[in-house]
Amino acid sequence: MIGRFKDYIAKNQLVGSSSPPVLAAISGGIDSVVMLHLFVEAGFRPGIVHCNYGLRGGESDGDEAFVRELAEGYRLAFYVKRFDTEGYARDNKLSVQMAARRLRYQWFEAVRRDHGYGSVAIGHNKDDTVETFLINLARGTGLKGLTGMKPKAGHVIRPLLFATRQEIATYCHQQGITYREDSTNQTIKYSRNKIRHHIIPAFEQLNPGFLETMAGNMERLQAAYALYNSQAQAHLQGLVRRQGSDLWIDKRIGALKGDEALLYELLKGYGFTGERIREVAAGIQGPPGKQYWSDTHRLIRDRRWLILTPRRPYSPLRYYIESADEDLHDPIHLSFRLVEDVGHYKMPLSREVACVDYDKLHFPLILRKWQQGDYFQPLGMKGLKKISDLFVDRKYSILDKERSWLLTQGEQIIWVVGERLDERFKVEAHTRRILEITCHSGTSTGFTD
Repeated sequence: MIGRFKDYIAKNQLVGSSSPPVLAAISGGIDSVVMLHLFVEAGFRPGIVHCNYGLRGGESDGDEAFVRELAEGYRLAFYVKRFDTEGYARDNKLSVQMAARRLRYQWFEAVRRDHGYGSVAIGHNKDDTVETFLINLARGTGLKGLTGMKPKAGHVIRPLLFATRQEIATYCHQQGITYREDSTNQTIKYSRNKIRHHIIPAFEQLNPGFLETMAGNMERLQAAYALYNSQAQAHLQGLVRRQGSDLWIDKRIGALKGDEALLYELLKGYGFTGERIREVAAGIQGPPGKQYWSDTHRLIRDRRWLILTPRRPYSPLRYYIESADEDLHDPIHLSFRLVEDVGHYKMPLSREVACVDYDKLHFPLILRKWQQGDYFQPLGMKGLKKISDLFVDRKYSILDKERSWLLTQGEQIIWVVGERLDERFKVEAHTRRILEITCHSGTSTGFTD
């Protein structure tokens, strides 16, 4: 086993001789404990990280104590954290299993980064990757979801994927290694355990070499996915743009052969199901304004684009500026400069700068979001105009509208920030003092071409 372990690490370049140390995630179960034993036997000195999810009472505390003793016995650095997993799941509307997964990977990465480790080693084995294949197949997935676990994904490494669960158990018995048995591994309450205890044994009755057969299948699917992905990226060239945390997808994607598959590859990582993605593909050329939601993101069908953006709560807050000496840094950065020598002042020609007659202002000024019914007198015009009509003229998307800000004096709009000044506050020939207001954050969010 130790030889195969070293060979697998070398073949997949999981850890190099000059690499930073490994952080080993040790639950106390057989897989992670054997992984730790193999690391030590192979001459590595990993740090040990352990999560106590508080889900099994004294059993969870016993796991923590066991792993602590392992670390002390091997004289390795030990990091442990207790989580309120059920509370986190409830607050974030997640299953307990998904909450535990998110908590552990977030914390593993924090420990890795803060303490100088190069990677986090997880004790997944060959059975685990086959189980994941079957779970994805049952729930619905794209081609990538059928390629199994990878030996390395970002900073996460899986040095036991070469071994089956039975091979690990045999080695553990031969070496006299002690470990903790998680009682929940035997229940069929969870999908993975149903597959582990019922589905895979049924396949093994049909084919005793089922796990090896599946490993070979997934290797070929990985090669097929690599070919498919290279072609998909070529098709998507010029059709997808990233703007900060947003993804803008050109609706011309709907004219491509296999558009639904391409959309699936783009959207699956943002919580969208296959059924919802089919709905997006079917209505891609529909009128703008339609929105599609996942737990974490929303997709907005605009005139030319599908705009993918994280879900954010709408803020009705108002932000007050008490004087011209006070810059605003949140939610956007506005700076103010009072100009009293107006005879030598040259007004900047930029949408990001507004110059207003200071003596027409009454503080505090207010920064707020626009509302239906808001109107102003655009610079250079005699009549009033609804803000919503300005947005139509400027071909603003739903996202652009939501991210627009108004600078007001009471309910009077001074400036549609980054867009248009109000005529009633403009600098005139008799103006004695000018307030120069600069928006450093920018307000334009989209591609209006």
